[in-house]
Amino acid sequence: MKKFLSFVSVVLIAVFMLSALAACKKEETDKLVIYNWADYIFDEELDDFEAYYQDVTGRKLETVYVTFDTNETMLTRLTKGDSNVDVVCPSEYAIQKLIEMDMLLPMNYFDEDAYVNEFSANVDRSKYVHNSGNVEQGICDKVNETFGSIEVLNESSDDYGKTRRMTDYFVPYMYGTLGILYNKEEFRGMQIYDEETLNNANWGILFNDSGKRDAEGNIIPLADELAGKILLKDSIRDSYAATVFYLLESGRLDGLTNDEGKAYADMSASELINAVDDRLLEEVKQALIDQKDQLFGYEVDFGKDDLLADNAYVDLAWSGDAMYAVEESWNDELDDYELGYYLPHSTGNLWFDGWVVPKKCDPTHMDAIRLFINYLNRPEVAAANMYSIGYSAAVKPQAIKDDPRACAVLARDYVVYAPEFWDVAEDPNAEKPKYIMEKIEQEDCDFVDWEEFELYFFHNSYFDGDEIVSYDEISHSNWRYPFESAQTNADNYRNLDSLGVMRDFGDKNHDVVTAWNYARSTGVDAKPILGWTVLAVAVAVGAVFLVIQLKRVARHTVRSRNNEKEN
Repeated sequence: MKKFLSFVSVVLIAVFMLSALAACKKEETDKLVIYNWADYIFDEELDDFEAYYQDVTGRKLETVYVTFDTNETMLTRLTKGDSNVDVVCPSEYAIQKLIEMDMLLPMNYFDEDAYVNEFSANVDRSKYVHNSGNVEQGICDKVNETFGSIEVLNESSDDYGKTRRMTDYFVPYMYGTLGILYNKEEFRGMQIYDEETLNNANWGILFNDSGKRDAEGNIIPLADELAGKILLKDSIRDSYAATVFYLLESGRLDGLTNDEGKAYADMSASELINAVDDRLLEEVKQALIDQKDQLFGYEVDFGKDDLLADNAYVDLAWSGDAMYAVEESWNDELDDYELGYYLPHSTGNLWFDGWVVPKKCDPTHMDAIRLFINYLNRPEVAAANMYSIGYSAAVKPQAIKDDPRACAVLARDYVVYAPEFWDVAEDPNAEKPKYIMEKIEQEDCDFVDWEEFELYFFHNSYFDGDEIVSYDEISHSNWRYPFESAQTNADNYRNLDSLGVMRDFGDKNHDVVTAWNYARSTGVDAKPILGWTVLAVAVAVGAVFLVIQLKRVARHTVRSRNNEKEN
């Protein structure tokens, strides 16, 4: 009997182990390691993508989200080879460097057949829709115009010396402009909040330069009260671009040429901000030194707070951060936003981030990589990401406006009274549909209807009676969609040629950093620094002395209590 029971036990154990192994095989999970900026994707999108991946492939997916804070941090980690990641989201100049180092796999996203043919048999092609047609073509045009053919500079690469197109290696994700965040109320108080004044100053706003000169040729300040109230971005590349644009429009580059004899004044925006010859570097350095008397300081993340606290009135800003700051600055008493974002008419910087795939990615993750990149260009996904991040998705506005799910996502997130989208389901093929937005009363909404919201979101405008008026009445610019704005206002304000994209500084990077550090440190009074240092040392010494004294008192108290007990 015992032998029979033992036999049965062995059989049961074997059956259990086989079942467990089968279950493990059935529950096998794929993986995707994403390397991205912090807070640079809508939180729920990763979960939604995992569900989408399982629907398309029949396999579960685990996404691992790793973040970096600067392009340089990302580049260091990738070049050292201590990071096994599958997909990365660098900025344009960092993508250029990765291509030069031959560290990326070609994606060929804009060749649909080539892209789709790389999928394994696990991907159900009938459930896949290629979204490259949703991407804003202007971004790719600007990339090809600025970067052209990129040469592989890695001598150990088999492709050393060969050239590549960036558009074959990356897929656009987010983009934006560089401009000026300012306190509208303070500008009104200084009587400089009008179209003629600010459009005459343009980038000179950051230098308290009105764009006008007195009889002796000296700068006439935009406002005396602006001195000491200007913030500059603590970023070499952004501050360099803004300064070069200022030098151009202020006439300080008139008659000057680069090493090849080309006049700076004849250069396009892209050519100018990518010029880093010694003469221009010296001009930029001197302009930044001259600016020091006008500065409140340098910042990266706290400009909005300083502007709202009236510590500063002006800040060099990225469009997404500026839009967030403006929207957060609404004042019920003023019935207006306290802050504004100004895009100078003369010239401007256009930047973008995009997805690339390192050669050291896990080759077994390629289905997840390709599906993820394409998934982000779905209109409803782009809409959710724009709301969460604040920047402009590379998905063109018309693709979003034409997609009911994308409209429903925006109406939900921006609290729009839009009954026309109440019945839009997350998955139109689901047996029990889950609707994207809930029904809500009109008086509880921030926008009374979809038309009002569409004007605000896509055109930065609103109805004033029967007339459509720009929210940005000074520069008439569309913060979120500069390509659309450039086309609309090309005759009166700007065109796409006025927007430049920055390349990597290459061999001149060290010289640019040196000039920046010199300008940044010049004019700093050593006495206050010494005073603060002495004070800090005194506080530290005092703290140590206090701790020692407290310990002595504590020991004395313990001894006294012990003596009392003994007595």
